[in-house]
Amino acid sequence: MSKEQEMFTLIDEFKNSALNAKAFCETNGVVPSTFYYWKKKKALKELPETSGFISISPKVETGSLELIYPNGIRLRLEDSQLELISKLIRLY
Repeated sequence: MSKEQEMFTLIDEFKNSALNAKAFCETNGVVPSTFYYWKKKKALKELPETSGFISISPKVETGSLELIYPNGIRLRLEDSQLELISKLIRLY
């Protein structure tokens, strides 16, 4: 079993345990920083692969533009900001 498989299995065991991370690490003889490193690595590996682009839904209101991202974040740009963004895009 590779180190990655071993740590991912350990992280799965942690998720099914009633222990907090510190107690789990102590019980299993794992250094907490190592545990968190592999926990983050596993989480990143489980993210769905994308092209790097996400779909957004623009909502145009009078004098502003509101972008609503899939994760719920809203970005509202007023008219003056839209003009500046348009100029910056044309520079490239």
